[in-house]
Amino acid sequence: MAIVVAEDPEFKQKLFQIIEPIRSKFYEGLKESVPEMYDQAMMQIEMMDEPKDLVFYSAPVIIYVIGPANNSLGCAMVCENIMLAAVSFGLGSCYVGFGAMIKGNADVVKALDLKDKERIYGPIIVGYPKINPTERQASILKELRSKKKEPIIKWI
Repeated sequence: MAIVVAEDPEFKQKLFQIIEPIRSKFYEGLKESVPEMYDQAMMQIEMMDEPKDLVFYSAPVIIYVIGPANNSLGCAMVCENIMLAAVSFGLGSCYVGFGAMIKGNADVVKALDLKDKERIYGPIIVGYPKINPTERQASILKELRSKKKEPIIKWI
């Protein structure tokens, strides 16, 4: 298993440029299939500051957890522990599934030292969360929260 920490702005921009068309196509597909999810995503996009980084959210650090394709449980636990550790330091973190969709780019695969029988279990973005949203962001967050459904919990 390997952990690769990406901080370089040029490298992160390259990752974004590879992933953004995939993310965009996915969300366009939601417009017809799951319109309420599409509307929610568009509200979140509207809320974002410029430049709109809809993949890594302008996080200063992207952590890639890379491991054997047959070790998903162990690598998932590493991801979880990284995220828990980040919280203990007052940092925010988020698993970004789209961030793993870079295996088609030879330069990035080489930079991450990704082997044939390995897969990406991260990436995890890490940074300081915004404490005070702008008035516009607070309004959109309030509307998004009003649409959130309560979880179903079954106690036995």
